[in-house]
Amino acid sequence: MSLSFSDAAKAKQLREYFNKHGRIYIVVDATNDDVQLPDHLKGDPALRLVLNVRMPQMIHINDDRIDSDFSFSGQVYACQIPMHTIWAAYLPEGDLEQGIIWDDSVPEMIRAIVQAVRSNMSEESIEELHQAKAAHAEETPESDGAVTSTITVIDGGAKASDDDEPKGRKTNHLRVVK
Repeated sequence: MSLSFSDAAKAKQLREYFNKHGRIYIVVDATNDDVQLPDHLKGDPALRLVLNVRMPQMIHINDDRIDSDFSFSGQVYACQIPMHTIWAAYLPEGDLEQGIIWDDSVPEMIRAIVQAVRSNMSEESIEELHQAKAAHAEETPESDGAVTSTITVIDGGAKASDDDEPKGRKTNHLRVVK
């Protein structure tokens, strides 16, 4: 497989994100035959793997893939994860509130699930959800200092944007804006 500019750009974003935070999840389309993982993990279009700077083994984020010896249930396995199979990265503590989504790498199965969920929600129910969330934010004490973020997808890359106001409770949401 030849190196693509989009994979190299993704690798650069991933390295910067990993270096900045030190501990991240990557979401991998493990249905792809190019992914080298233990057999029991193959077939998951949204496999989450943790990358941590404190891991004893080296994690090599190359321009075309990630190479490392990951441990699964106490067994070490030499893994190769091609960049084109990685479709998201986020902070474990952020519960998908912050991170990066590479829209052009999201598996079709995941797109279909998201579309089905969106089509089952009417405009009224979406508006009610936003109103309830806003009302809850006004009523909840802001003592814990949690800050929520949304993920905005722009041309296959994503940027995390933090709200300036702390929210009382963290909510799990992932918003894709085209």
